[in-house]
Amino acid sequence: MNDAADFARLMAGLRAGDPAAVGEVARRYGRILRAAVRRHLNHRLRSRLDSLDVVQDVWASFLGTSPDRLDFESPPALVAYLRQVAYRRAVEVYRRRFETQKDDIDVEISGESEARALVRPPTPSMCVSAGEEWEALVNQFPEGQRAILRRLREGHDNEDIARMTNLSLSTVNRVVKRLKEMTGV
Repeated sequence: MNDAADFARLMAGLRAGDPAAVGEVARRYGRILRAAVRRHLNHRLRSRLDSLDVVQDVWASFLGTSPDRLDFESPPALVAYLRQVAYRRAVEVYRRRFETQKDDIDVEISGESEARALVRPPTPSMCVSAGEEWEALVNQFPEGQRAILRRLREGHDNEDIARMTNLSLSTVNRVVKRLKEMTGV
């Protein structure tokens, strides 16, 4: 199949709002976009801002563009456009969040201000990522032990879990210990 014809069909689907075309564009160019955002995002901001939020912002901007503007001749033209949007979004985020003295990334904070700065609600992408990591971790355990881990995640202590699962406390402790060893907690 001709790559140029394939790309033209993909762009036509994108302009038509075809969800399959949107998914395919995200699959093909998502890693490139993520790399561009990370490259342009100020290194001092990375600990305070999830780069995937900026990536999602770029995708929202791209997909919110008028369909007639989604006319790219070739994959390199689309990549160049996405990289330019990534650069502009990274600069915009920097200016919007950290250009004022109040939020200066070079200003050291301490005491109560530091505690407030550390307690920020997780971003949606952080929640998704954490959920995926948790499922991957839980899937390393046999099915019988997964119930222990799920109840642990719900906030139950080891004794409650032992009662709820009809297992001995030593069994629950052993599974929790293995989890701690695997995660380094």
